[in-house]
Amino acid sequence: MTAGMGFAPDGQARADARPVVEVSDVAKRYRLRGGRGRTVRALDGVSLTVGRRRTYGLVGESGSGKTTLGRVLLRLEDPDSGQITFDGQDWLARRGEPLRQARKEIQAIFQDPLGSLDPRRTAGYAIGEALAAHGLARDKAARERRAAELLGMVGLPADVARRHPAELSGGQRQRVTIARAIAVRPKFVICDEPTSALDVSVQAQIINLLSDLQESLGVSYLFISHSLATVRHIADRVGVMYLGKIVEEAPADRLFSAPQHPYTIALLAAAPVPDLTAISARQNGAGTRHLGGEVPSATVLPSGCRFRLRCTRAQDVCAEREPPLGEVSAGHTAACHFPGPGPV
Repeated sequence: MTAGMGFAPDGQARADARPVVEVSDVAKRYRLRGGRGRTVRALDGVSLTVGRRRTYGLVGESGSGKTTLGRVLLRLEDPDSGQITFDGQDWLARRGEPLRQARKEIQAIFQDPLGSLDPRRTAGYAIGEALAAHGLARDKAARERRAAELLGMVGLPADVARRHPAELSGGQRQRVTIARAIAVRPKFVICDEPTSALDVSVQAQIINLLSDLQESLGVSYLFISHSLATVRHIADRVGVMYLGKIVEEAPADRLFSAPQHPYTIALLAAAPVPDLTAISARQNGAGTRHLGGEVPSATVLPSGCRFRLRCTRAQDVCAEREPPLGEVSAGHTAACHFPGPGPV
């Protein structure tokens, strides 16, 4: 009896089908010092699912809440409300030693590799320190051997282990931080703007490296970026954030071929990549304009739709009622009273 014959799959197949991360209605607020009780709604009811061996791209302008969500998932901060499930278990319920033991399964790659590495320590020490912290290498010699293997996996020669961060290029430093992240064999890696500080040619190399590692190691990614152009090349599914909420979510190919939310359409039109500009022109026509205006303050949000002050589609209902995140087609949702292609 096999699953292919219509019977239930075995335990391993069910585990593989289970999402690695599920975020449900997560909220996070920050009280401003001296702000007379004012708060910033950094996350306001965020829900998403990251599949096993898949990449979820999270995009939006600065201040949209992307990095805050990454910090919450890493348990650097706890949310005010909501639920997070990691590998089928309540991630927020873990405390103390169980949390410390589980941390190796969720790792991070940050925007600035120079700031992520101790300038006084060699690349090999940085990787070996992660191994030692989680008991994955018996002694110094074992850590050095494993560090050399990991450097090879990210495309660096073994002698890089003896160099300090200042002796490496930006791309080499980021490869070292990737080697450190995968050293502890994580199931899930949060990539927070991992290419934005790099030259364009190096960005492509890092994206290709992350894709190769996903295929060989079976790791899942949350890939945070302000650039839809970058996310397009790595993500399976994309969520677009604006002022603490996801305003559109879809499989990557569908989001790029048929964006529904005016904010997504404007981001695509603004992307400095010729093929994305062509896609935007085909979808939205000559009336599409680049995204203008400033993001409203997260302490005093507009009534109704948060994007309405920057949207030419806005009508009275947009000020009166906040649009829910609703399905516009199978697997494709948008939080807009007037979703669809067209000028914004």
